[in-house]
Amino acid sequence: MAKDINRTRMRDTRILISIVLFAGLFTSPIIREWSFACETVRLVGYILLCVCVLGRIYSTTFIGGIKNEKLVTSGPYSMCRNPLYFYSMLGATGLGLMSGQAITLAIVLGGFLFVYAKLIKREEAFLSEKFGNEFVIFKAGTPRLIPNIKKYTCPDELVFKPKYLSMAVRDSIWWLVPPPLFEMAHDLHHAGIIKPLFFLL
Repeated sequence: MAKDINRTRMRDTRILISIVLFAGLFTSPIIREWSFACETVRLVGYILLCVCVLGRIYSTTFIGGIKNEKLVTSGPYSMCRNPLYFYSMLGATGLGLMSGQAITLAIVLGGFLFVYAKLIKREEAFLSEKFGNEFVIFKAGTPRLIPNIKKYTCPDELVFKPKYLSMAVRDSIWWLVPPPLFEMAHDLHHAGIIKPLFFLL
């Protein structure tokens, strides 16, 4: 069950990222490139992407290797039930902003929410069956996706498996691949080497 969920999640995430990359390489926003507004939007996108990477690594230190063995309710999981998905949502938003196109941002963010809403329901059904009343109590007192910072709690000590931390770092690096490709696309557009196929809002 868990492996099937993870497989579909990775597939759908790759599809969404591919949409953003296509938009960055073969379309051009109506907002003027290199303008203050355009660069500000891209900067916000970079910041969200960095928060995504750091947040996913931090969350993995709490759950890596024990995801299906123990119900984790501390650290980022004390603020919301799905911090990994929350940080991925920030990353998807960041990539959408870096495309410079409102339509691309809407497609990617809307697609993310649609896909991950189904995944969260499937995962919560699995957790409810596995952990029973313990999960029911956790679910009742913890937001699903948007963190409540006031609820943050953290143990004095944390045991984690380096193997899973290394995997989290490796997986997070993929979130950093699109930005230089966007910059390359903008340079190629500016030099006239690549002609945008579409102009989008």
